[in-house]
Amino acid sequence: MLFKKNKEESIKIIEYDRDERIALQKIVSGTPVTRKLLPQEKLTKLTYNYVARNIRIGSIAAQNVNTTKFPQVFFKSLKELIVTTENLVRIEPYWRFDNKPTEQLEDLRNRKDAIIKGFINESFCELVENMEKKSTASQKQKMFDDYQQSLINNKDILGEDNFEFFKKLCYEKLNVVNEDEEKSD
Repeated sequence: MLFKKNKEESIKIIEYDRDERIALQKIVSGTPVTRKLLPQEKLTKLTYNYVARNIRIGSIAAQNVNTTKFPQVFFKSLKELIVTTENLVRIEPYWRFDNKPTEQLEDLRNRKDAIIKGFINESFCELVENMEKKSTASQKQKMFDDYQQSLINNKDILGEDNFEFFKKLCYEKLNVVNEDEEKSD
């Protein structure tokens, strides 16, 4: 177990007014508000667990985004990071955070393209190195096809500019001839 909780340590009960309780219960609980309004203590515990779970998942996702060289893992983790941060933004009015999730989400959105471009640059260079170690053209082609397919499958988050950057790397590092240049010759 990663976190041990002292028996004496307890969660401080936060007092919410009725409207806040309803809004918060909709976010953190599966119990419909129309059926039953949860007690303050239970709602506070559910909120604490919701925050802890999203922070834990977001932390792991951020670590994967920063360390992986595999496109499938990178894009899945980037999406998880965005979703967990958005979840924390939703309850920000009801919970005291040291670092504001709104600011973190804005920073993530502002830097998303640069983060993706950096990943493509690093992982593509590693792909080229690994392709050079392969002996047959079919092995090299399979590695490239798998990498390219991973990018295409995540084009929604990748964006057009980063996909163009990928194409540019292909032209530069793999000596791929641009189809437009071929036609003009």
